[in-house]
Amino acid sequence: MVPCILRNRNIRFLLARLVDGLLSLFILSVAVPFPIVLAGADFPGSASTTLRVVTYNVQFLPGIASAKNERPNPFYRAERIAEKVSRFDIVALQEVFHEEHRTALLKRLDKLWNGQTNLVISPKPEDRYTSGGCLIATRLPILATDSMVYKHYSAIEKYGLRADGFAAKGVIHARIARDGASPDDFIDVFATHLEAREDDLRPLQYKEAADFIRAKSDPNKPTLLVGDFNTYGMPKYWNDPESQYSRLMSTLNQARPGGGFQDVWRELMGTSFGGTTEQDSTEKGKRIDYIFLSNPIPPAIGLKPISIEVNLYQDPKVVALSDHNAVIAEFDWPSKQ
Repeated sequence: MVPCILRNRNIRFLLARLVDGLLSLFILSVAVPFPIVLAGADFPGSASTTLRVVTYNVQFLPGIASAKNERPNPFYRAERIAEKVSRFDIVALQEVFHEEHRTALLKRLDKLWNGQTNLVISPKPEDRYTSGGCLIATRLPILATDSMVYKHYSAIEKYGLRADGFAAKGVIHARIARDGASPDDFIDVFATHLEAREDDLRPLQYKEAADFIRAKSDPNKPTLLVGDFNTYGMPKYWNDPESQYSRLMSTLNQARPGGGFQDVWRELMGTSFGGTTEQDSTEKGKRIDYIFLSNPIPPAIGLKPISIEVNLYQDPKVVALSDHNAVIAEFDWPSKQ
C-alpha cells in the first residue's frame, strides 16, 4: 500500500472529499524533493551531519471526536507545534487525524521551511473511518515510501467509539537521503502508533511492524523507528522477560538480525525516567514514546546517538501543546567523502 505523498494512487478517493481534496492539493504543492545538505563538522576523509529528529503524539482527534482532545484550541496548537518542530530535520507526528488541523500544521511548517517540505502521510482505506494518523515530514529528499495497516486491532463491537478499529493504524516508511546529489547515501525511517485498548493485541502488532521493517529497510543502512508504542518502557520492565517492553525489543531485533535495535533513551540516559504522558514533569507518568535505532554491521556507516530528551512543550494558553511529550534526539551521521 502506497501512502499519500506526491503522486498518490489514492488521490481519487481523497478528492472525493472536499477537505481531503484541499489537503492533497497542498501536499502536491509542497512535496517536491529539494536537495538539502545540513552543515556538519568535517573529519579527515569523511563528512559528518548532525541529524535532528523528533517524534510527537499531537492529539488531533478526527471529526466530532476532536471535542475530546485534552488540550483546547486545535488551530492555535497546530501553529505552535509547527513552530516547535520546524527546527528538526525529520519530524514524525502521531494522531494527526483531523484533516483541517493537520492542514493548518503543515501549512505553517512548510512556510517555516521555505516550501521545502517532503511528506509521507498514513493512508485511509475505504473501510476505515480515519487514517492511521501518522506522518513523516522532512526537508531532506525522500527517495521511496511505503505503508502498511495493522491486521490486528481492537474491535468496534467490543470497545465502541474507543476502539482502534476506527483508525487505519499501521507503519509508514520514508527512505530519506542526505542530499539530492547522493541518492545512495540514505537512512530508512519508520513511524507508527500501536494499539491503545487491548494489551494482548500489541505483541501481534510488534510482529507485523518487524516484518514490514525487515522487508522495507536496507540492512546496509541505518534505520530509525519512532512513534507512540503504548508500551511501558520504565526501568522496572527492562529485565522482565514477560514484559511487553522485553517482547517488543526481542521482536524488533528479529527485523534487523545483523545489528538489532537500541532504545536510544535507555542507551544515553540509563535509568532516567523520561515520562511522556504527563505534561508537568518527565519524572512521572509512563514512557510510551520512543526513538529506536538500528545500525548496519560495520564497516557500513551507522548513526551515532549524541543526545536525547523529553520536551513537555508547555504553553501558557493551553497548558501544553498535547497530552503527550515530544521525544527529541540528535545523531551524528558520518559519510565518506
